[in-house]
Amino acid sequence: MSRGRILRIILIILAFALTCTTILTGEYFQTIEDIKVGSVSPKRFTSPREIENKLATEKKREEIRNAIEPLYKQEPHIEKQAEDRIELLFNKVREIHKYLADQKNIANQTHIPLINESAEKEEQNIIEEEETSTEESAMEQIEILQKQSPISLSDEQFELLIEMDFNKLEELKAYCLDITQSAFSVGIREETKTKSILDVKEQFESLNLDPEIQILGYDIVSSVIQPNMSVDEIATHKMLEERLSQVRPVIVLPGQKIVDEGEVITEEAYQILENLGFIKKDFKEEYVRYIGAILLIGLIHSFVYIYIWIFNKSIIDSKKEMLLLFSIYSINILMIRCMAPLHFSWIPIPIAGMLLSILLDVKFGVLLNGCITIIGTLMNKENLEFILFFLIVGTFFSILVMNTYKRNRILWVGILAGILNGITIISLELFLNGANTSELLSHSLYAFISGVLSVIITVGSLPFWEVAFDVVTPIKLLELTNPEQPLLKRLLIEAPGTYYHSLIVANLAETAAADIEANSLLARVGGYYHDIGKIVYPQYFKENQVLDNPHDYMEPSVSAKIIHQHVTNGLKIATEYKLPRAVKDMIAQHHGTTFTQYFYYKATKINSVESISKKEFCYEGPIPQSKEAALIMLADTVEAAVRSMNPHEKISEKTEQLVRKLIKSKLDEGQLDDSNLTIKDLEKIVQAFMKVFNGMYHERIKYPDGTEDKNNEDLDGKQNIVSIKRENETIDRGDHSTST
Repeated sequence: MSRGRILRIILIILAFALTCTTILTGEYFQTIEDIKVGSVSPKRFTSPREIENKLATEKKREEIRNAIEPLYKQEPHIEKQAEDRIELLFNKVREIHKYLADQKNIANQTHIPLINESAEKEEQNIIEEEETSTEESAMEQIEILQKQSPISLSDEQFELLIEMDFNKLEELKAYCLDITQSAFSVGIREETKTKSILDVKEQFESLNLDPEIQILGYDIVSSVIQPNMSVDEIATHKMLEERLSQVRPVIVLPGQKIVDEGEVITEEAYQILENLGFIKKDFKEEYVRYIGAILLIGLIHSFVYIYIWIFNKSIIDSKKEMLLLFSIYSINILMIRCMAPLHFSWIPIPIAGMLLSILLDVKFGVLLNGCITIIGTLMNKENLEFILFFLIVGTFFSILVMNTYKRNRILWVGILAGILNGITIISLELFLNGANTSELLSHSLYAFISGVLSVIITVGSLPFWEVAFDVVTPIKLLELTNPEQPLLKRLLIEAPGTYYHSLIVANLAETAAADIEANSLLARVGGYYHDIGKIVYPQYFKENQVLDNPHDYMEPSVSAKIIHQHVTNGLKIATEYKLPRAVKDMIAQHHGTTFTQYFYYKATKINSVESISKKEFCYEGPIPQSKEAALIMLADTVEAAVRSMNPHEKISEKTEQLVRKLIKSKLDEGQLDDSNLTIKDLEKIVQAFMKVFNGMYHERIKYPDGTEDKNNEDLDGKQNIVSIKRENETIDRGDHSTST
């Protein structure tokens, strides 16, 4: 296997081993002596972090459940049923009264008038028979009433009702209904039924009635008294839930004593120790948990590796980027492990996502932040609040930190990150825990400080990552665009023509990069430094020549070699001045494997074609491997060609035709095959280039002064002479796409 593959495998194994070690030695897998409820504690145990005493909290809840009084609701139909039974009883009695009265009237109408003594005796016998018959009829009616009555009474009480005159009967009925309504209006529950019946008895005794009638009324009403108040299950449950929701969890604070050495392990202390992972588990249970943890870590890592393989394969191909990823990941994992006792808002998990967003790719930074959050949860036995907090702030931070390439923004980005941290912790604690004001303020303050420090640490550590792993960051690129950079000042002094050419190439490349969504800042830096190799022999390049062209007196192969050498010299100078790898790649690739036609044709005029090797007149390459490098190649070629045009033609359609022709030639030659540029991108590049050229070579206003016109004519004449001299400039510089 290649060294790169061996290194990749080693780093994967080390990352997996480190993750397993930190999780398997974390709070989920901490074990101590085998202790049980009722045993003596072998040492003093304190809580390493904030945790809820669930047993104590549940005791408080149970006290509320036992103390709460149920809520009752009134049942109106029970009172209605009672009143209906009383009404029905007295209606039956009135019917019997009416029946007996009718029977008596009939008997009175059948009496024989008195004529003699024998008739008087006969009348007396008839009366006695009728009385006997009436008594028998009354007894029959009592029996009927007993069967039909909705209220159970004794025979004597039914007889009393039947014998009672109409007015007293109505009076008793009114008393019964009034007292019944009074009893139900207070509300009768099962446990207060007896008291309600006694109250009914007292009310009848206070009335001015015969004792027998008082007892009768009491028996009637007491027989219909039933509980009309039932437990309202829904309202009671709602009230109970409200009371329980107000119960604050009993919290064991970090450093608080759970049980001291020599004390008996209570059930409460045992549960806290078990939740903290201090209780030794059964071997089989521990073994299964170890397997589950290792498999889970394997799944998380596999997901990351697959993502890299599909979307960021350049990381796999670069040893330095692999080492960078491993270093950031390892440091972050160790920090999570070491900072476990602190409140989770202090743990700097978002730093990994922010660093990777700046140094590698923002999408990959967001992904790894999520994976590290899950690993941190497994490591420190955290809860839902931990996961939601770092998923939210980590994602925001990874995107937000992309705006820190300007130093004056670092402070504002840090403050914004702190505010975001504070708002997130407040919203989560209010939603999940219902925290009180003091805890809420302290935790939000921790989160604010942590957010600010995370951004400061991230941005402040960038120079270390840049130097250690040769990665390019926006801040580093911005520094390289400073005109006070020693290398740019040297280029300006030693090769001024190349310097101004590089500025235009940078403008072209940056504008096009912005339109095709490439790295515009990297394209500008590449434009500045792509020709720094011309510092070595500046007089051999047309833009720096003042007098004669030295190539007129040299062998074509030697001239081609000198022209090609500016790429090699540029790489040496870039290494000397410690330019980033991305800039070095653009220096090496900005000519690709193009062919210097001018010197080849010059050689064919001196020697036979068969004796000349075309390879001597080609750049070594490689062809552009990125969009930014391809833009430098195209901008370099187009700038030289347009500069050599007649000044009057630079604002005409011929300029755009030339630009399209040059770009198409690069495409046809295969120079753009590995650049990831699309046909749609090429059209955008043409339009971007023309936007720059139209701004540079716009039409000037004609002044009314005749002298000015003459000066303009002289100037145009001089420019025509210059354009003739520069006719072959592009070819001399090695850009074969322009021919004379």
